[in-house]
Amino acid sequence: MQSYGERLHVFDREEWKAGFGRIVRERAMEIALPVVTLGLVIVFSLLSDVFLTGSNFRNIGIAAAALAAVAFGQTFVILTAGLDLSVGSTVALVSVVLAFVMREFGLVPGIVAGLLCGAVVGIVNGLIITRFRISAFITTLAMLSVTAGLALNLAGGVPILGLPPAFGRVAYQYWLGLPIPVLVAGVTLVIAELTLRYTRLGRHICAVGGNEEAARLSGIHVERVRVIAYAICGVTAAIGAIILTARVSSGQPTLGATLPLESIAAVVLGGVSLAGGRGSIVNVAFGVAFISILANGLNLLNISSYTQMMIIGLSLIAAVALDQANIRRKQGH
Repeated sequence: MQSYGERLHVFDREEWKAGFGRIVRERAMEIALPVVTLGLVIVFSLLSDVFLTGSNFRNIGIAAAALAAVAFGQTFVILTAGLDLSVGSTVALVSVVLAFVMREFGLVPGIVAGLLCGAVVGIVNGLIITRFRISAFITTLAMLSVTAGLALNLAGGVPILGLPPAFGRVAYQYWLGLPIPVLVAGVTLVIAELTLRYTRLGRHICAVGGNEEAARLSGIHVERVRVIAYAICGVTAAIGAIILTARVSSGQPTLGATLPLESIAAVVLGGVSLAGGRGSIVNVAFGVAFISILANGLNLLNISSYTQMMIIGLSLIAAVALDQANIRRKQGH
C-alpha cells in the first residue's frame, strides 16, 4: 500500500505531465517551426551543392528582409484580431511615391515621403475600420484596390527611373559584415519586439485582441489602439517598399503583389493567433525564415513559382487549422 508521500509524488508527476502536454499542444506550431526550418536547411543542403554557401545565405537574407519588415507590422494588426490585405499595394504605392520624390529632391526626402505615405495608408485603414465599423477584411481588400490603382495612375503603368545611384547600391552593401537590408529588418524586429513586450501600447494591443470588451471596460481606448496598429503596419510596409525599391533601383507600380499572402502566412506560421491577443515577433521571424528558405531552395531545384505559392498556401491552411484547434480546445475547457 502506497504511503501519503508516494501518492502525492505520483499525483505531482501526473499533473506535471498533463501540464507539459497542454503546453506542447497549445504551442505546437511555435515548437515545430524551428525544427521544420532546420529540416528544410538539411534537405536542401543534400539536394543542392549551392544551397549551403555563404553567398546563398546572404541572398536569402536580402530576399527575406522586405517580407520580414511587412510581416512584423502585420503582426501588430493580427494581434488586435484584425488583418491587412493592402500591404502589397501599399508597397507599390510607396515605391512610386518615394521614387518621384527621390528623383526630384534627393535620397532622404524620398525615404521620408515613403514612410509618411505608408503611415497615411495605415491610418486611413484604421479610421475606416473603427469609425464606420467595416470589417478589416473588406476595408483592406478595398484599400488594396484603391492603392494599387493609385500607384498605377501615378506611374502611368511604367517603372519610375532615374533614382540616385547610391540608393540602388544600398541594397547590396554591407555594414558590420551583414547586408544593409538584413540590418534594417533586424532593427525593425528589435523595435517591434520591445514595443510589444515592454510598452503600454504593446500590452494594449494584446488586450484588445484578447478580449475587446474587457479592454474597453479597463479604460483602454480600443479605437485608438487599432488605428495605431494599422499605422504601424503601414510604416513597416513602407520599410519593405524601400528595401525592394532599392533592390530594383526604380519605382515599381506592381511591386509586392505576393506580400499579403506571404506576410499573413509568416505571422500565422509563427504562432500568432488569428483570434488576436497572442503571439511573438521573434516567432514570426522564424515564419519569415521558413518561407524564405523554402522559396530559395525550391528555386535552386528549378521548382516553379506557381508551385511555391501552392506550398505556402497549404502551409497557411495547416497553421490556421492548428490555431483553430487550439481555440476550440480552450473554449471546451
